[in-house]
Amino acid sequence: MAQIELTQTHMLLKLSRGEKIFGLHGDFKIPAALIRGAEVADKDVWKTFGLRLPGTAVPGLLIYGQFWRGSSKTGGPGGWTFALWRSNQPALTLTLATSASQRYKRLVISTDNAQSLADEINDALVAC
Repeated sequence: MAQIELTQTHMLLKLSRGEKIFGLHGDFKIPAALIRGAEVADKDVWKTFGLRLPGTAVPGLLIYGQFWRGSSKTGGPGGWTFALWRSNQPALTLTLATSASQRYKRLVISTDNAQSLADEINDALVAC
């Protein structure tokens, strides 16, 4: 299971060996200035991911990897998402600003303590 560490300057997302293999990605180090907010994702968040490029998926059960979704005609959000989503765990959704070093607009990470992490991240954002 991925481990999330928060510091004053960045968020570190450490992936397990299996998550690195199936998600085809390494660990993340995201500057705190790029984090826009956090919330607990609903159970059907996996339906919003878009086109898997690359990654591993068993739809409705397990989805790891990078996803691209273009803007919808109704003005919905588009861009890159990285997901480590499992149906049997709540998921934390992080909204990010993109930069030269960070292309993802959203991270969706399944974790047992999604609500407490979302509260901690949002509290830190408000305190800045």
